Amino acid sequence: MSMLLSPTLSRLWRISLPLMLTALSANLMFLLDRLILVRYSVEAMNAVAVASMSCAIFQFGGIAIASIAEVFVGQYNGAGQHEKTSEPVWQMIWFSLGLFLICWPIALWAGPYVIPVSLHKEGLPFFKLVMFFSPLISVIASLSAFFIGRGFVRLVTWSALICNFINAALNFILIFGVEGWIPSLGTSGSAIATITAESIQIFTLGYVFLNKYHQKHFKTGHYQFNSKSFWACLKIGAPSSISHMIELAAWAALFQIAASVDLDYITIQTIGNSVLVFFAFVTEGTQKGVIAIASNLIGAKKDHLIQTLFRSGYMMHLIFVLVFSIPLVFYPNLIISQFLMGSQDSTSLLYIECVTVLKMVWIYFVFDGIVWVLSGILTAGGDTRFIMFMNASAAWIFAILPIYIAVNYFHVRSSTAWGLCAIYGAANLVAFFLRYRSGKWKKLLVDA
Repeated sequence: MSMLLSPTLSRLWRISLPLMLTALSANLMFLLDRLILVRYSVEAMNAVAVASMSCAIFQFGGIAIASIAEVFVGQYNGAGQHEKTSEPVWQMIWFSLGLFLICWPIALWAGPYVIPVSLHKEGLPFFKLVMFFSPLISVIASLSAFFIGRGFVRLVTWSALICNFINAALNFILIFGVEGWIPSLGTSGSAIATITAESIQIFTLGYVFLNKYHQKHFKTGHYQFNSKSFWACLKIGAPSSISHMIELAAWAALFQIAASVDLDYITIQTIGNSVLVFFAFVTEGTQKGVIAIASNLIGAKKDHLIQTLFRSGYMMHLIFVLVFSIPLVFYPNLIISQFLMGSQDSTSLLYIECVTVLKMVWIYFVFDGIVWVLSGILTAGGDTRFIMFMNASAAWIFAILPIYIAVNYFHVRSSTAWGLCAIYGAANLVAFFLRYRSGKWKKLLVDA
């Protein structure tokens, strides 16, 4: 049996681990960027945290659509139609390039409206540069889909690892500068490092995608625009994209709420968000592994095995839940000390709040990880409209609205706000599990 037609825990692990490493490298660089910036200034770290979340609304909206090519590649691969696997990839590349027309005006004019005035000095230059080149990450997602959907994920992993190493090195050089050679560029240097690394990764993936072997066996040289394939991808990917954008807008709103209180409040929010995004490499890698296997199972008409895949997914997640309890619950000082630098008094309110927030982040991770497993299965079945509706509504109803009321009218601490996020995660999990149990999500998206 093909590896992509086996839903066991060991098979899911073999597919997901390289994808986790890919996400880990990206998330580690995300975390290192902030740890480097906090050594430049706390204001720079907070400004980039807010600007990054605002950029992510549009970036992950594009990624969600471009990544849907994984589902089509997987179903074509499962159905044995290998010569068609590159078609959805090219359509999503054209889509990604078209996003420049949307991102450029946003980069030029939206910054002052999405970044608090107190963070304009450090945040606006970063936002403008990153937003201007945001579609690059969607191109990476499009090219990666060709390899992930077929279960060949090592190239994606290694290209991400190498390019993120380049990103880290450039961050040190460009943020602080090199005396007599390169001036200190601060947050702009961080943005330039990211853009450079993304460009190198596109070149690497594109070079392999267009090699002679892939052109011969998978027709990767057929770059023509195909309206039928393009709109098929857009139809399935758009709901997921809207879902990601609305949910990320909710997280961006949390930064706006935190910024309205004081510097300590937004610093705590930055720490909690940074840690959550970093540990998301597990949920992201697991979800992509689930999508790859589930879409191949559906394409091969073996969807009865997906129940086993779900059990494998949540068992793998629970292993990581136990592992992550060590730094988040039992030894939070390992994390907090990296952010607070000279303010490590364990009796201070700032430190105590950080300890509680990390515990709330862990509880949220428990619920959210299983949601990502279920989301992977629903995505493979084309049920992205439900994902859009649920993620978008739950984030605002169960998280942002209660937090806004709690902070502005009851003046609760940041730890209480994160506790409300954990409740949102639990509510989301119940809804996704009920949808999965209904079986309404199963759909063959390619011609049999």
